[in-house]
Amino acid sequence: MSGWQDVYKDLADDDFVIIAAAQDSGGEAVAREWYDKAGATYVALVDQTHTVSSLYGLVNVPSAVWIDESGSIRRIDEGTYATTHKMGDFEFGRADYAPMVVDWVTNGEQSEHVKDAVSLAGLTVADDDAALADPTFKLGVYFHQQGNETKANLYWEAAQALDPSSWNYARQDWSFTPEQAGPNWQKKFETLEGKPYYQPIEGLDVESL
Repeated sequence: MSGWQDVYKDLADDDFVIIAAAQDSGGEAVAREWYDKAGATYVALVDQTHTVSSLYGLVNVPSAVWIDESGSIRRIDEGTYATTHKMGDFEFGRADYAPMVVDWVTNGEQSEHVKDAVSLAGLTVADDDAALADPTFKLGVYFHQQGNETKANLYWEAAQALDPSSWNYARQDWSFTPEQAGPNWQKKFETLEGKPYYQPIEGLDVESL
């Protein structure tokens, strides 16, 4: 399998829908290129205010939320690539997650990968600082949309300080200064001091970047 479009096409199951939500305040102008390259025929959305990340407590991309026919959440994972990728000598991604999804779609409740159902209300509540980081970040998005980059940067930096675990906050901030994105990512990555970049995926043995 070479991507989520291939998974979606190969399954061709009326009961299975992929909804991709690009978390990008740059809007469709930025996200469209990536959806076009993927040849996406599944539902493709652009979430300029990162509402999806807020609802499901997502802090990194790619992340996946499994939702069953009743609307219950069956699992949430980080680092949910459908395949491996290469950028020069740098290899990242994984090819063992997509088969888990296929197994769930194929076997339903009998899949070994599906977890007990929970609702949005049943998700872990963020600590006080992380909870405050969310509206702080969204203030940054608001001022960016108003063309006030000074205030946007002020609130985005404050959100990152409140919740340094969120790569989404940092990545969104860096997206508007692409020449600094690489060095900023490396600097933040080094602060992990050997801790995983993505939370380990339960049911898989080897974690990949």
